[in-house]
Amino acid sequence: MSSARQTLLVELYIPYCIREEPFRRQLQLIGSNAEKNAYMEALKRELLSWEGELENYEVPALRLSGGSATVMSPDLLGDLLKTAREILPLMHGAELSVDTQQLTVGTPSLTGLSAGRPNRMELMIRAGSDAELQALGCSHLTQHVNNAILFFNRFHINNYSLSIDLGIPGQTEQSWHNTLHACTIYHPAHIRLQTPEIRDAEGMPDEETRFTWYRHACEYLKENGYIRYAAGDFCLPQHACRYTFEALNGPARLGLGLGAVSMLDGYLTRNTNHPGIYLAHAGDYEKTTAEVYTVETDWRMRDYAEHRLNAPEGLSREDFASLFDCALPESLERELNGRAAKGLVRETQTGFAPSERGLFSAL
Repeated sequence: MSSARQTLLVELYIPYCIREEPFRRQLQLIGSNAEKNAYMEALKRELLSWEGELENYEVPALRLSGGSATVMSPDLLGDLLKTAREILPLMHGAELSVDTQQLTVGTPSLTGLSAGRPNRMELMIRAGSDAELQALGCSHLTQHVNNAILFFNRFHINNYSLSIDLGIPGQTEQSWHNTLHACTIYHPAHIRLQTPEIRDAEGMPDEETRFTWYRHACEYLKENGYIRYAAGDFCLPQHACRYTFEALNGPARLGLGLGAVSMLDGYLTRNTNHPGIYLAHAGDYEKTTAEVYTVETDWRMRDYAEHRLNAPEGLSREDFASLFDCALPESLERELNGRAAKGLVRETQTGFAPSERGLFSAL
């Protein structure tokens, strides 16, 4: 592929889950097998509608997202990934990652997925104790996490990530440390820290406490061989999530599925959140698009800066000038200096870098 092609990240969004969880704001749907299969068919139609339309791009990473994509038919998931491999301009060795629900991990699911040759799994374990999982309203328990990882090992799946929540109702300093310790015992290639999307529920630790625990996590994971390359992302050497790593540079993005967002060819678009409309018209851009905005250069500059400030090394003036053919605009400089006054970033010899509190606030 030509180096002139632009980087494109692809997200195939699957909103279905086993049980709605109160601390997640994203779209969550419960459905019958027939309803879920119909969604998979619609998602494949939308994917196929892009065949031949992305010749100016190359895709380093694709993600089956939503938190629990494997509640869908394994055979249909495998077929969807196989189709993506056939029609998308994937780079050699591209990452194909699947958000995995531990209750669904077993021989049938991993066998069905294998048709699409995914090479990374994201397991959202959320917490290391059953009490905290119940506080989050999760459908799984710690024994299900153990079983899922046993199946990963049995199928020689070494490139997997564990996602854990910081700030659960009832969480303590000791229980947070225990969760971190449990993750390092599993020794995954990647560990992701996240916070519940609702942060003001009764029993949640306050912001200062969460910040202290975040700093402890950074130190503890470093001691155990993990490298922080984004605000909440830690990996063993050479095992960064390619999707997350590439996203730090604010590339073009193609989102497929209910409510999915794309930034492509100068436009920001969002798909409909209405299941009936999506199922009936998936693949028909005009009928499934709910919002369209023209992406101005100023917006792209801010989007790039925001993504770079999720990385410890931060925003380089030289890289910014190379990408946009101009220096940082005065308005963006003022905004960054305002963040510096709040202790969220600091000015460096080469640009701006996030502080520890700035990285914490990006979770």
